[in-house]
Amino acid sequence: MPSLGSHMARARTIADRLRLPEIDADRGAYYLGSTAPDIRVITRMDRRVTHFFELDDLDDQDSVARMFAEHPGLAAPAGLDAATTAFIAGYLTHLVLDEAFIGQVYRPNFGAQSSRDDDPKANVLDRALQYELDRRDREDRAAMDEIREALSRTTAPRAIPFIADEHLVEWTAVSEDIATHPPDFGRFRRMMTRHLEQAGYGLDEINDYCDEPAVLVAEAFSIVDEERIQRFWHDAEERMTDRVRSYLR
Repeated sequence: MPSLGSHMARARTIADRLRLPEIDADRGAYYLGSTAPDIRVITRMDRRVTHFFELDDLDDQDSVARMFAEHPGLAAPAGLDAATTAFIAGYLTHLVLDEAFIGQVYRPNFGAQSSRDDDPKANVLDRALQYELDRRDREDRAAMDEIREALSRTTAPRAIPFIADEHLVEWTAVSEDIATHPPDFGRFRRMMTRHLEQAGYGLDEINDYCDEPAVLVAEAFSIVDEERIQRFWHDAEERMTDRVRSYLR
């Protein structure tokens, strides 16, 4: 699934497209929402708790509808404070973007619906692709600085029923830090070493791949070409826009 830089950058694109007062009232809470489903990085919760999506279920799923069915108090902005409304709008962008990536990129090219499903390297290539897409999104430093500044000014909403208040406060600082990461390969080794180990590679091979990240990135793009990625981004942004607009309007 897309990395957090991509989630924030694409959420910003949707906010700029919609220009809705409910989002602009607290852009920081909105950007926090766009990263919050991945809060299990610090909480160790099961992914389903925050993503409302079963990775092993290959049928069509609607994670937004499932979230609102399980937590109906969040299903309409009426009665929510401004920060919570913006946060949930951002949250929707994350859920929709993950769904689109799973269905259009991961499963048909690297996962259960691909010929590479049994190849341990498939997940390595998927992660390399995610890293490169995230790196590209970070190249707009003005956008990332704007996101970081908005996060620095916000106060995490309280009483999100599936995330403890203290965890969301901690995650705000994590998200702000993530927005500062430069668009380079400085974190590539840290991210990829575990995935390469799980795929069965030895230390020398891991070092070779991490020293030359462009090798894995190029192999990933030989499977999912640039045109396909651009179609994915376009479709995902349309879906995110429609879902956020329908929530707030």
